[in-house]
Amino acid sequence: MNDGYSVQMSMRVLSGLRLSFVFLRLDIYKEGNVISHEKKMLLRKDVLISRDTPLIKISGKQVMIGYIDDSNGRWIYDINLELKDTSANLRFLGCTKGWKGQHHGGDWWAVVLPRAEVSGKIKVKDKEIEVNGTGYHDHNWEVKIFAIMNFGWYWGKINSKNYTVTWGNIMKSISSSKPLVVVNRKDGGYTNIKTENIKFDAKDFQTEKRKTIPSSFTIDAKDKNISLHVDMKSLGIHHVKIMGLMNYWRYHVRCTGFIAADSDREDIDEIHIAEFLRFK
Repeated sequence: MNDGYSVQMSMRVLSGLRLSFVFLRLDIYKEGNVISHEKKMLLRKDVLISRDTPLIKISGKQVMIGYIDDSNGRWIYDINLELKDTSANLRFLGCTKGWKGQHHGGDWWAVVLPRAEVSGKIKVKDKEIEVNGTGYHDHNWEVKIFAIMNFGWYWGKINSKNYTVTWGNIMKSISSSKPLVVVNRKDGGYTNIKTENIKFDAKDFQTEKRKTIPSSFTIDAKDKNISLHVDMKSLGIHHVKIMGLMNYWRYHVRCTGFIAADSDREDIDEIHIAEFLRFK
């Protein structure tokens, strides 16, 4: 967003036990460096999560609601999350078509908002900042124990003026992986590029938290109407533990390259967020 700020919010539900838990996280960054890292664990019974509409309430207070603007068919998400002295009060206005898929293990994932216009306010301690920029939302559900049998995954997104690229590399093992690239056009649909037409490279490895992780990436992808080349170099890396078990690194990366679709070609030179999750 403006002035070098970026925000990541997450809610994870651990269920299937006698007691179910909800894990909340709110991270705020400045120029790719974390300036606020707040988290909270709640009992599932204290959190209302609707099965019928995007709606979350905590102790009766609305945290998220999603709905469709009848005038243009766009998704709108209103977020109001406060953890200690940090908060994010933001509106996400979707501006491209979402999509979903299913893993072989049965779990589902959806990129509901591949790209959204975001505006609102964030607060860090006593400082309130008006922000606007570009946002994203994805959602996983029915994730079973099968998922952690994989090595992990990389995941990220890239924007140019009129195109959005969601990319990933799902690793069954450290030597076996399946890359993913989906290209959305702003105010339009999407193209899912075939795996065999994608080349993903993780490079410049370093040791972090006694694990070997990359600090740069390259993606090349080509479809009959789309050509993409992007180099990504990390500006900041933030390590967290997910549910106390899994190692997760959130990257801020400078993305440079181009995307060509039909007769259009757009240069890419922006900073975006990516992630690396390792189960092992």
